[in-house]
Amino acid sequence: MPQRISIVSLGLRGDTQPYVALGRALQRRGFDVHLVGSSRYAGLLSGTGVRFTPVEPDIESLLSSADGQRWLALGQDALPFARWMKRVVGPAVDQLLEETAAAVQESDCFIHSPFALPAASFAECMGVPSMLASFLPVHATREFPAIGFRRSMGGLGNRISLQVAEQIFWQVFRKRVNEWRGRALKLPPWPFSGPFKEARRKSRPTLYCFSPIVLGVPQDWPECAHVTGYWQLDPPTGWQPPGPLVDFVDADGAPLVYLGFGSMVAGDPEQRYGLIRSALNRVGARGVFLGDPSKTESDDLVHVVPYVPHTWLFPRVAAAVHHGGASTVGASLTAGLPTVTCPHFFDQPFWGARVHALGAGPRPLPARELTARNLADAVSAAIGDSSMRRAAAELGQRLRAESGLHKACDVIEHTLREASSSTASVRRAA
Repeated sequence: MPQRISIVSLGLRGDTQPYVALGRALQRRGFDVHLVGSSRYAGLLSGTGVRFTPVEPDIESLLSSADGQRWLALGQDALPFARWMKRVVGPAVDQLLEETAAAVQESDCFIHSPFALPAASFAECMGVPSMLASFLPVHATREFPAIGFRRSMGGLGNRISLQVAEQIFWQVFRKRVNEWRGRALKLPPWPFSGPFKEARRKSRPTLYCFSPIVLGVPQDWPECAHVTGYWQLDPPTGWQPPGPLVDFVDADGAPLVYLGFGSMVAGDPEQRYGLIRSALNRVGARGVFLGDPSKTESDDLVHVVPYVPHTWLFPRVAAAVHHGGASTVGASLTAGLPTVTCPHFFDQPFWGARVHALGAGPRPLPARELTARNLADAVSAAIGDSSMRRAAAELGQRLRAESGLHKACDVIEHTLREASSSTASVRRAA
């Protein structure tokens, strides 16, 4: 009987896609994989063969609420983020915990996203290993501050900043999560410091699904931190691009640019679309825009798509403009594209700064400061700056030589072998 692995992903599309890719890779190695995530992203698993159980509510719907829109407009500050989490996400956590508990099945291992706190509790209850799979740095380092802090605070300050960030998040949910642990799983409450310190104490493996080429592995990170490289999700089996999209992409004419802001839906969509059109007209470029075709019509300047696999589209465009989420940054850089980032919050400013530092894109344009003029200037640089294009192409070549999924699967298999050996030793001693 194949070993069973449960992947619990409670995040947005960009958070979920890498876990789907990991699930497919593990299944090819003979594992029985079950993924729990938002029902909104069920289509990502089409044709993968990975079993899927949807849970509600999903974060994207919370972001589109009036409170979510107000918070997105604030930008990256950690304290507004915590207040929004407590007021808006907090009440939804009770439903999410109960639905996740009902969805989870007996497993030999749990792999979970940074915000999927229930998964570690399930693993503890079943006595099986768990590991974090993260798209952002969650180990303390002297080299840079925790996500959500705007600038370096020196070596010691940077290390302490991670504990501060963890507590901002943990104290919002501590009471709810601990009550659920006792009621549903009969487990003792986690301490005031939360599950993060406990995970570090036990040196639980962490899989980082970004590249060491994009973010060098800090020298003070522990051996249990595995920076594997990006986990790219290929198109589903049998997927074919829509004919009108192919015609638009293949048409001769102005340079083609991808524009998409993922789940970041702040502001008036029509105003954002008008800004994009104005910027493209200024540059003399065409665009493939990630949006809602039922609300926004395509024409010769912009083709609107609800979804298109990055691995299909990105090799066919000259530059990418997006919100700077970790997965989308990985996709555009792997394709060798000059990348314009327009960060809204959380980890996006961090990754946008990395793109610029690597010479693969202009300085990030914070979403709340976006105008037709500065977007046009950034796109013009991405298309016309030869040194930027060369840096992006060379970076893409190096990233495509990596095998992030292969390395991640190796770590998982090694962890399971060690867990099995440890269990066998305990039984022999008994």
